[in-house]
Amino acid sequence: MSRAAVAHGDEEAPVKDSTPYHVGFEELTQANEAKDMEFYNRVGRGEGLAKLLGSSPDHGLNPDPNASGPDSVAEHRRIFGANKYPEVPPKNFFLLVWEVVQDPILILLIAAAAVSTILGSAIPEEREKRHWIEGIAIWVAVIIVTLVGAGNDYSKDLQFRKLNAQKDKIQIKVIRGGEQVLVENTDLVVGDVVFLDTGDKVVADALVLDSQGLTMDEASLTGESDPMKKNLQEDPWVMSGTQVTEGSGHVLVVAVGLNSTWGKTMALVSEAGDDETPLQEKLGVLAGAIGKIGFGVAVCCFIAQLIKWCVVNKGFPIKKINDNGPIQFFLYAITIIVVAVPEGLPLAVTISLAYSMKKMMTDNNFVRVLAACETMGGATAICSDKTGTLTENRMTVVKGWFGGRKYDTAPRENDLDPVLLEELKMNCALNSKATFKIENDGKMEFVGNRTECALLMFMNRDLGSDYNAYRKRFEKSVEKVYGFSSAKKMASVLVRLSDKYRLYNKGAAEWVLKRCTRCMVQSGIVEMTPSLRDQLLEEVTSMAKSGLRCICLTYADFALADPNRPAEFFENADNVDDNLTCIGIVGIKDPVRPEVPDAVRTCKRAGITVRMVTGDNIHTARHIARECGILYDMGPNKPAPVAMEGPTFRDMLKEESFVALRARMNDGDKDALKDIRAQIDHVRVLARSSPEDKLQLVRLLKELGEVVAVTGDGTNDAPALKESDVGLAMGIAGTEVAKEAADIVIMDDNFSSIVKSVLWGRSVFANIRKFLQFQLTVNLVALVTAFVGAVAGGHEPLNILQLLWVNLIMDTMGALALATEDPHPRLLLQRPNGRTEHLINWKMAKHIFVQGCYQMLWMFLCLYLLPKGPKGLESYLVHSEQSFYETECARFAETELATNMVNVTSTNLPDVVKFACNVVSYCGFPYKSTAQSCVLDSNWPNSAVPTYLSTAVCHGTYGSNNDNCDRFQWVQAVDNKLEKEYKDYNEDEYKRPLSLLFNIFICTQVANEINARRINDEYNIFEGFFTNWIFLAIIAITMGLQAIIINFLGLFFKVEPLDWREWLASIAIGMGAWPISLLTRFITRSIPSCVQFEAMLPPEVDDPALQLELEKEAAGHTHNNQHNRNDGRTANGHNAEATLKAGDIEAANGSFPK
Repeated sequence: MSRAAVAHGDEEAPVKDSTPYHVGFEELTQANEAKDMEFYNRVGRGEGLAKLLGSSPDHGLNPDPNASGPDSVAEHRRIFGANKYPEVPPKNFFLLVWEVVQDPILILLIAAAAVSTILGSAIPEEREKRHWIEGIAIWVAVIIVTLVGAGNDYSKDLQFRKLNAQKDKIQIKVIRGGEQVLVENTDLVVGDVVFLDTGDKVVADALVLDSQGLTMDEASLTGESDPMKKNLQEDPWVMSGTQVTEGSGHVLVVAVGLNSTWGKTMALVSEAGDDETPLQEKLGVLAGAIGKIGFGVAVCCFIAQLIKWCVVNKGFPIKKINDNGPIQFFLYAITIIVVAVPEGLPLAVTISLAYSMKKMMTDNNFVRVLAACETMGGATAICSDKTGTLTENRMTVVKGWFGGRKYDTAPRENDLDPVLLEELKMNCALNSKATFKIENDGKMEFVGNRTECALLMFMNRDLGSDYNAYRKRFEKSVEKVYGFSSAKKMASVLVRLSDKYRLYNKGAAEWVLKRCTRCMVQSGIVEMTPSLRDQLLEEVTSMAKSGLRCICLTYADFALADPNRPAEFFENADNVDDNLTCIGIVGIKDPVRPEVPDAVRTCKRAGITVRMVTGDNIHTARHIARECGILYDMGPNKPAPVAMEGPTFRDMLKEESFVALRARMNDGDKDALKDIRAQIDHVRVLARSSPEDKLQLVRLLKELGEVVAVTGDGTNDAPALKESDVGLAMGIAGTEVAKEAADIVIMDDNFSSIVKSVLWGRSVFANIRKFLQFQLTVNLVALVTAFVGAVAGGHEPLNILQLLWVNLIMDTMGALALATEDPHPRLLLQRPNGRTEHLINWKMAKHIFVQGCYQMLWMFLCLYLLPKGPKGLESYLVHSEQSFYETECARFAETELATNMVNVTSTNLPDVVKFACNVVSYCGFPYKSTAQSCVLDSNWPNSAVPTYLSTAVCHGTYGSNNDNCDRFQWVQAVDNKLEKEYKDYNEDEYKRPLSLLFNIFICTQVANEINARRINDEYNIFEGFFTNWIFLAIIAITMGLQAIIINFLGLFFKVEPLDWREWLASIAIGMGAWPISLLTRFITRSIPSCVQFEAMLPPEVDDPALQLELEKEAAGHTHNNQHNRNDGRTANGHNAEATLKAGDIEAANGSFPK
């Protein structure tokens, strides 16, 4: 039997024979595909099929991973296959190479390199001068650039594939060995019994075993928007890829992996980095603008060089087009474009986002949507849930009111009336979907809603009974389960007893008490009078004010048979959740996470407003909010942050005056914006809120211009998660629907992890700015010097290969070094980026200009001053062409005239040489000098020497009437020879100063790369430098390759080795960028007008206690650092660089990256 790989290359296809089960793979698969009801009824429905598959609705499969029998997971996987899908293979490396080669700039470079190579090889004169070497060198550069680009794309693809693979991992609740356990969706097999609840995603095809109003959304497969109710009679088939929108139930898995509906109908599509993030789009626009500037400079350089070449050569000599001619000018222009186009910008974003996503995973932030990484850095408002996010979600019953008596501690079983005790146990055990079990190490593993877990613990620990025993005892008696409704804040279960139906109900105390008509007290069951209800509500308020969640437990009875009752009566929860009898109220404590107050403080310090949105009682919400620091005193005559209830908030939104004001605001009325902000800004807690309230709050905050992050865990939170700028789903308590709607999943449900995501988001933006500052400095210097060198005359400062090497440093190495900088907690001392933050601010522009000027100063000194051989640097002197003519004419003229001229003999050769050299050096053909007298003066005693050479040397007293006389030919031959020789001489002489220039340029770039690590005028640019091994490695590789180029690749790069003094000078000049940068930072930090101009002010803090604390920190900082006296002070006097407290940057589960 052949087996085909199914998933990840190591999973086997199902075996179609030798099965130990009474139903075969093909028979089961065909029945599932056809949704065959005849098969379903023939095998005994789901329960009968489970037995045929060696499973059981009550016990499921064997939980032992090492088991191998018919009831083992391994055997079911062998026979029916694994719940995995074939991975889309990664892009072929050679395909990526081909994609890189499609770049238009690279195609131009390849074409130019081909022409240069062919001409340099085909034309004898060019071949003799080895001009083909430049073409070959460009080919090598093209190959390197292509391989580097393809390598980056390949590694990026692999990185995103790894991260996106995490998206498909889901924890599934299954019954194995009679207990409910959590397994990964990929571990699911045919025969598993799965528990589905509202918000769950179905990951395998299944049959319904029992349904409590199980309703599915099948739109993703069928396109039908109407929810589909599942039951045992009419529609028991549940398809993978669908979601549970309502109800719950157990299902039997019948098809997995490629055999499931989802596997057959949906193609697995890689999502790795397909969509551009907003930052990438911004950078694309910027890169386009810079590229256009570079193109303009390149065209100007080409035209200027071409005009100059045509003037010098008096035309357009075809033979010279590859001898420092139009071919080289074209190559140079293309290279300028290559350098100018900042391909590294998108690369830097990609590297930074991929690196941040990987690191954020270790900080319990799983990024599902790439853009959320950067958007989180601009968050100005966070709307957070309370339970499990701000609190520990470790709930315990600590107080209560039971049977007419108040208990300051959780009562024991002996404290309660037996009838009351039994009703409490029934409610806790049956009106719950949660479970827990004690591990071998004594730790408890909770599965499900934590409030329900607290009630189960209360039952087991305090009431002395095992909830599992009650569930097994009454399992067959449960008629209907009504899941928790966020609209009614309650959940119920209908149980069939011997003589009646009994509904057990629990929910938010003040909501449930409204539906109670009776109450169990010490004397028995009494009517719920208004005074008794008020008394109970006072107890609720008292417990809520101490931060307790109050849950009311009730029941209601119904006759087994009632002729007046409609047939569908029990289908609607509103029909049964009424006329309730109150049996008790429990006060559940959920402590605030110890790290949350400091995390909230950090948010306030970072300019982020934290709001709590909870379904809890307003008194509980206020207490928790004060503990967290969300509510605080603003001082006299100032509106303090307040808590508002959901209904009040809804009423406010519906007021005519508010609706009109909101409309004006959305039309751009600034006064209306200010008025609405005044009404909304101080609302920091929304209690007893519905998911719709949360959605409306998010929409309103976005209209006010806020960048909103919102947390959610329920299915009904999905709209708010989608509406927000960044949706944050809870990894532990969140439903799969919420996770699907979210951008980031907080794996530990901890608010401090959200603060870390803000830090990482700001880090992405900061790292891109660092790279941008570095690259634009290089662009500025390279383009200005290239343009000046081409237009003003002299040599190009950097040749083609040198510019390509600079481009490699800028794009790939710079992106890798600066985009992988770990975030510094100081980022949380800055204002949020917000929606309108520009990529380049004045601080960056200042450093780009100053560092650019510093680099250009040395570039122009090396280009124009050094070749003049100033005092002490005479070895760099490059003689002018006139000087060359004067000193070298005799040597070259003698050889040229002796071999190529007629009428020149050994007898007259010295005189001919002397004559020709005098004419070309002292008579103005082409050079004139007073160092010697011109020999032609005597030929024209009565007039000035004519300007035409033929007239000057053939006429006059020479008496010749022929313009092409011997003297003319001698002089012209010597001039041509000297001009040709000077080109080679000049190129060779310039090699040393240009080698030094090239080395200095690279050293200044490396130094500026280190400068760019700190872009907010921090003094210490080396902070964290020696612990960043990626950055250190990039610097070492850059300088190492530069040394190799200078010392061993001179033939290709047209450089010559430098001695130790020149290397020392290069490094010293490069390091000179650091004090220049320090001085720039000092000046702008010390001048108040500069501080204000550059918006260095820290975020506004409206918490007086925090503001006072920060002022004390600033005062202490100033006292210890007198030279920082004016460092970023605000009008209120607190310091932009104030040190964060340990609590601001530490979290319970780890600290921020150092």
